[in-house]
Amino acid sequence: MTRSLVTGAAGFVGRRLVAELLARGDHVIAVDRFSRFDPEDVDWTEPTGHVDLNEQKSPPRSVGLPERLSLVRTDIRDTNAIAGVLTGVDRIFHSAAAVSTQSLALSRSINVDATEGIAKAAALQPTPPVFVYLSSLAAAGPHHAAVNEMDDCHPVSHYGRTKLEAESRLHDLAGELPITIIRPPCVIGPGDRNLLALYQTVRLGWNLVLSKTARYSYISVVDLVPALLVASERGRRLQGLNEAGRIDQDRVGIYYLTDPKPVTFVQLADMIASTIQKDRVRHVRVPKTIGWMIGGYGEVLLRVLGRRVFLNLDKIREGVGGSWVCDGTRAAKELSFAPAADLSTRIEQTTQSYRQAGWV
Repeated sequence: MTRSLVTGAAGFVGRRLVAELLARGDHVIAVDRFSRFDPEDVDWTEPTGHVDLNEQKSPPRSVGLPERLSLVRTDIRDTNAIAGVLTGVDRIFHSAAAVSTQSLALSRSINVDATEGIAKAAALQPTPPVFVYLSSLAAAGPHHAAVNEMDDCHPVSHYGRTKLEAESRLHDLAGELPITIIRPPCVIGPGDRNLLALYQTVRLGWNLVLSKTARYSYISVVDLVPALLVASERGRRLQGLNEAGRIDQDRVGIYYLTDPKPVTFVQLADMIASTIQKDRVRHVRVPKTIGWMIGGYGEVLLRVLGRRVFLNLDKIREGVGGSWVCDGTRAAKELSFAPAADLSTRIEQTTQSYRQAGWV
């Protein structure tokens, strides 16, 4: 029986990944703080995890844990706790990350230092497991054309910089641990809450955007998770640094997983509108100055009050950066990856999951 460890198991991608691994017969070690819900209230065999984070609704009925699922309740910065359960693990999916925190130092401790610590602990195992790192397109930054794995990276946000720094630390360990890096763009799909704010404004007939022409790549969690498993099984691994201490020019072992057709926020909002039977949406471009003001307000809520926010200064930096489009050619060639359905179908599936959860 294959033993797989998943960090960030309580997250949107993590829950679906755990369900996929259990369905394939793995013994799964799920690592998370589990601060948002009781893991025994989650049906881990279902792709969406059937966890309701809406506080206005009654908590779900306790369903218990599958026999092949083990829980490790810990902060990923406690690498000693994670190292203690690595014996016999065949593969690690490191999906835990901090998108927005109260300080850059905190982001770095979670996204960089914890990633390096877990990877070093894995490298010390008698048979080091495959290490699949879920990075982000944010590590590359916006580009004027679709970015591929060989392009230089120019992140514009703290999140992107810490993701790229974590990748650099992993390159240092490439000779000791089989590592593959996945850089998805924005991940959507059933159970995702990140698009909920857009759904709510579209339902009111409005779509407020910083740009009507910038294009964005997306991928559904439905397509991402199976591809992560393929990457663990037959993806290429990072190469060690060359004699000059630099990463190889081809950046072997890095993949962009994406829907092949990027869209603007106008097109995305129109897709959403068609699934909720909204006939007309007014697309309004918000001046950048207003965007920075909104981001500043979110920054205050985040740093001073510790509130979770969707928009802060980091997100505005990304929003005004231009287009965020990646090229999935390498993944198509080396992993035989292609989304099983187009983006409009994935938006429809997201809408259905929102209705089932009572969110729209």
